[in-house]
Amino acid sequence: MTAAAFAGRERINPRTLTYWRWRLRTDGTAALPSPSRATPFVEVVVPEDARDTPAGVEIVLPAGYRVRVGEAVVADTLRTVLDVLEARG
Repeated sequence: MTAAAFAGRERINPRTLTYWRWRLRTDGTAALPSPSRATPFVEVVVPEDARDTPAGVEIVLPAGYRVRVGEAVVADTLRTVLDVLEARG
């Protein structure tokens, strides 16, 4: 499936996928955890009835921390919060 097809199916901006593909390829050390603590990618399935709600997303870290992220999240702030929580384990 192409990125454009996936974005259309999930009703998200195709540029968001393009940005993250670029970000992960060119700045992997800032965007990804260290290989020794890498978390595998998992498929996120959004129920049909939840797709139209502007609630954002909830991230559950392996240590059990839950982070709820809204639409207006600042990427650098989120990255800092996740790094701190992962370090606490």
